Amino acid sequence: MLTTHGVQQQQQQQPAQLVYVLRGHSAQIHALLFTRGNERLVTADADGWVVVWNVATRRPVSVWKAHEGAVMNVAEWGGRLLTHGRDNKILVWKLGSVQDETGMDIALPVEENAGHRRSPWLLSSLDVNALNFCGFAMCVEQRARIMDEQEEREETLLVAVPSVLNSDSVDIMRLPTKERVHAAIGTTVAKTGMAMDLAILYSEDALVLVAAYESGHAAVYRLNEGGSWNTTYLQNPHSQPVLSLSISPFPDTAPYFFTSSADAVIAKHPLHLSTSTAPSPAKVVNTKHSGQQSISVRSDGKIFATAGWDTRIRVYSAKTMKELAVLKWHREGCYAVAFGEVLSQEGNGEDGVMVTAEERRRERVKTVHWVAGGAKDGKVSLWEIY
Repeated sequence: MLTTHGVQQQQQQQPAQLVYVLRGHSAQIHALLFTRGNERLVTADADGWVVVWNVATRRPVSVWKAHEGAVMNVAEWGGRLLTHGRDNKILVWKLGSVQDETGMDIALPVEENAGHRRSPWLLSSLDVNALNFCGFAMCVEQRARIMDEQEEREETLLVAVPSVLNSDSVDIMRLPTKERVHAAIGTTVAKTGMAMDLAILYSEDALVLVAAYESGHAAVYRLNEGGSWNTTYLQNPHSQPVLSLSISPFPDTAPYFFTSSADAVIAKHPLHLSTSTAPSPAKVVNTKHSGQQSISVRSDGKIFATAGWDTRIRVYSAKTMKELAVLKWHREGCYAVAFGEVLSQEGNGEDGVMVTAEERRRERVKTVHWVAGGAKDGKVSLWEIY
């Protein structure tokens, strides 16, 4: 089931173990997301279906068809779930609590005769470009504090998507106002082709956009005080289109990001923010496994994983980029991988406080080091990893 190579001493506690296989989708899995302290897993497929699973019970708690077309990305924003589909829409759903799940249908997509499923409350819809299968990226906007409490603004979200007019460049929108705040971000130095994956974040108090392209290029753009964008990094370590990128969870103290491609290369790039000549990638590894569709860094920054067309989920050291484990279960290509958040044990049951079996199970689910992989056959494997 599993082989491991070069596991560092502090990570040798136990090899990864297959915990469960979720069988509910009839189309290939395109997006995975652990939410609410690992208590829920969101899975989305090529037919537009979204399933929210209770990780403790391995049962669905919400099932609906979010898009008329493949779901390309899902994300969480303060009790809301965002989905991006090939129908050129980003939808914002209210689904952040057990109360929101009340009354939701739980008949899975594989149950073809179940009929219509009730959708969560739709809060907002944003028309965007989805022609090149590039999912959106998002971050909460950092805005100047308003001293007058009567003028206090609600939290806003910045959403990066390929430009409607030119999918080689990127636009940044604001939710919930739906206004375009930055347009046509890109480079003229190289022919990059279409944007394939994006990330947006704040680092060193600056807004930063990371983009990966059809040409194999990876680029970093920084918003300067004058409102224009500087290209601070542009390199091309890949010979094929980049399929996925993932940012370090600590961009100020560990400034880097990874890219994977249709070729066999995984590259670690500096999150370079100066305006001097951009350096080369920090490290480029030929894995000899082409088609690593999805890449994800764990929340503690110690490891990352890829989902490959060869049916394998591979785990690597973020520091050395050495392969640590190969998770073997799927028989068809893997297209999505996601980590659960690394959380500490809260210690329920101490000081004579009695807890129920359900509470113990929920606490156990929160603190497991989860990794999930989704495949072409619609199955999702759940693993417990060091």
